[in-house]
Amino acid sequence: MNQFTLQQRKMIAYLVMAATVLIVICLVAALTLGVIALVRSGDDEGEQPDVDNNDVDTEAPNGDDTPSIPTAKPSRVLGATADMGQAYIDSMIFVGESTTAHLRSRGVLTGGKSTKQVWSNESNTMALDLNILQKTINYPETGQAMTIPAAAAVARPKYIVLNFGVNGIQTFGKNEKLYSTAYGKLIDAIHEASPDTVVLLQTVYPVAANQATFHEGAATINGYIKRLNELLPDIATAHNAYVVDTASVLVGSDGNLRSDYQTGDGIHLTTEAYVQILNYLRTHGYTN
Repeated sequence: MNQFTLQQRKMIAYLVMAATVLIVICLVAALTLGVIALVRSGDDEGEQPDVDNNDVDTEAPNGDDTPSIPTAKPSRVLGATADMGQAYIDSMIFVGESTTAHLRSRGVLTGGKSTKQVWSNESNTMALDLNILQKTINYPETGQAMTIPAAAAVARPKYIVLNFGVNGIQTFGKNEKLYSTAYGKLIDAIHEASPDTVVLLQTVYPVAANQATFHEGAATINGYIKRLNELLPDIATAHNAYVVDTASVLVGSDGNLRSDYQTGDGIHLTTEAYVQILNYLRTHGYTN
């Protein structure tokens, strides 16, 4: 067997060492590339497209019914629309206080003073409170005394338009929770009785500067009313209803009911005021 010289042994050792170093470098490089690829893959999976919070598209790709992006909540205050026409008004039932009952006496609805679109009691006024579900109206089709939910179950109207707040305003002004709770009970009961009926909440009408019904002045009463109107969108959201700001057409520059829209007592409305209210309803319609 040939014996390697000292010089040859040194050369062999050097080559082995160099090969070992090269192998280690290659392994480190491969490991580094693998880590980089893994990090990039994780970043790609974590990236999310920018989302426009106003986007209301709820259809997910590939036919998946699950929404793929956050969706904006629809406003519960009805905005301006094209004129919905007289047929839209004709599909409504109106329930509320004396200012609602007077829609009949002013003759501004289809059928004039004989219209059956207004539900009211014998006194033509009603107050919202925690007993609202026990209070009765005279159902126009038969004259029978019925609760509002019972009448809704029979009539199944497309729309019920509610307007409450002036009667009891001094109590509500100091107990807003009572207003929200009582209104919520009424709305929920209507939905239970007639699930397809859309409930519209009119904003509370202001009072005029000359009102003498309340011992507190118009500024204070209208301050209470303003606060109730601010509560309506939350009530509507909680109870699946919609708000129509019809009171906005009645307010004068001083924040009170316009003097030419009241009959002299500072609360009740003229025929022209009701025309403006109905026009507002027609041009701020429910289109969902």
